[in-house]
Amino acid sequence: MAINRRQLIGTGLGAGAALALPRFAFAQGKPFAGTTVNVLLPVGAQFRAQEKRFAQFEAATGIKPVYNYVPYGQLRDKIATEGVAGSSTFDIVCYQDSWGPGLAVYLQPIDDRLQRDGISMDRYPQAYRQGSQIEGKTVGLPVRGHPQMLFYRKDLLDQAGVQPPKSWDELVTVADAVQKKSGIPGVAMYYGKGNGGQNLFLWLNHLWGAGGDIFTPDYKTTRFNEPVAVEATQRYLDYLLKHKVAAPGSVQFVEADAVNSVAQGNSAMVMVWWWVYPQLTGGQSTLKPEQVAFAPMPRYAPDKPASYALSLPFAIWANSKSKDAAWEFMKWVSSPGLEVDCATDKTDKDTADIVVTHRASFLDPRVNEVNNGLHRVAAQSLEGSRIMPQLKEWPQIAAVLENTISELATGTKPVKAGLDGAAQEADRILRRAGRRT
Repeated sequence: MAINRRQLIGTGLGAGAALALPRFAFAQGKPFAGTTVNVLLPVGAQFRAQEKRFAQFEAATGIKPVYNYVPYGQLRDKIATEGVAGSSTFDIVCYQDSWGPGLAVYLQPIDDRLQRDGISMDRYPQAYRQGSQIEGKTVGLPVRGHPQMLFYRKDLLDQAGVQPPKSWDELVTVADAVQKKSGIPGVAMYYGKGNGGQNLFLWLNHLWGAGGDIFTPDYKTTRFNEPVAVEATQRYLDYLLKHKVAAPGSVQFVEADAVNSVAQGNSAMVMVWWWVYPQLTGGQSTLKPEQVAFAPMPRYAPDKPASYALSLPFAIWANSKSKDAAWEFMKWVSSPGLEVDCATDKTDKDTADIVVTHRASFLDPRVNEVNNGLHRVAAQSLEGSRIMPQLKEWPQIAAVLENTISELATGTKPVKAGLDGAAQEADRILRRAGRRT
């Protein structure tokens, strides 16, 4: 399709400013005017901020986007149900990257469109690129993404005369110093089960940082019970079991409990997704904003960055009757200009959000100025970041590991025995799936 270069539009600086776009072109002559593009996605302030700017997109293209929200906990099942039914209700779906292999048949590859319109996936951090690809094909654009960060009570660390930890060894030292000085547990961990494998998030950082992995690249061999993995897992558990620097409730905590422990003044540090920063500095938190600070995720060694990062790409629905119009919206909603616009607009607390996904946006001076430098620090956490295995059977295996980590956190079973049992179950799952003989 021909491109009208006069339709290249610059970066907007607010909800009422010119359309926020990178340097790409819309299709010439508004060929999809009058088309409605229905998007299925979870609730989020970032998405509400985009909705406030829909009129700009509609004026430029004649396309009307409509956001259809479902609770995050129901999103995966909703996508699968629509797919099994062969529905064409939605034109774009937002999915969590680890769901990709199980949903791939319902998602339309976009590599040809990316190439045609000169959009490079190199504009995203490594983990976000990985999360948008399935078996070598690009199926989504990472509109939403979350790096992990260390959040800490600046006043308590200052009182103890320590700096935020840069390594896992320093995490123990710093947490212990804070505990002894203030009487407040040094770090809130979350080893509990029952909330989507959250107790695997920090475990993966330890596993990868130590040089271990979950499987070999071909999934033929399970690796998470190898000696290096056993040692890394023990280290992950020992904040609670050996060093006693984790809040006692950590054995049952899920992510929200750990965040709340810090927000209510009951723990000094927590390692979690960056989107909790507004929760720690406002809302129901008992803390003042100046008490909360952040740092990159700890590492095994300075030259060994390893962290788990999560993204939620937007993808064109394979059964959509309006794929071309959907792609026009995908280009707009994934644009760097739009996300900078949204991340810097703090005029409405209901649409104020911090999320950006482009590498350049993490370092953008405007973004960092209004977000206290959060994004520049988050970029450091994304160095060496990875995602969960791109495997259709991963949700089943993750459930096995989630239960195993939860049990091991009680200290009632040796780590090696627990991981061996999990590996045997993982092997059975993969054999049933025909991946192993």
